[in-house]
Amino acid sequence: MEPVGDTAKNIVELRESIKIFDQRLSQLRDTIKMLDQNQNDKYKEISDQIRAVSLSLSTYKTELLEVKDSVSRLEREVQKAARLQDIKVIEKYLNFIDPSRFLSKEDVIKIVDNYMSGKKWS
Repeated sequence: MEPVGDTAKNIVELRESIKIFDQRLSQLRDTIKMLDQNQNDKYKEISDQIRAVSLSLSTYKTELLEVKDSVSRLEREVQKAARLQDIKVIEKYLNFIDPSRFLSKEDVIKIVDNYMSGKKWS
């Protein structure tokens, strides 16, 4: 009769082991659910942060393009303007030559009028 008693004892032990494994499996499922929920929450949080950063970058990009455009316009204007050094050189030459010593205002007007009308200087 011992083999029947051993078999019953083995069955009871197996039932206990299955029960323990079932409890552990249940705990693991709960842990996995909790981890999944935490992961989803973190994913949403990170997604929101990425959207906010992306929006900020877009705003900064727009502002940077506006600044670059303004700088480009300023550069074009500066290139059109004469440099102070160039103006001073011209001023020195004009002071050195002093065209008013050679021609009167009326002579200059007459020369310009003749030139504009296609006549030679007289």
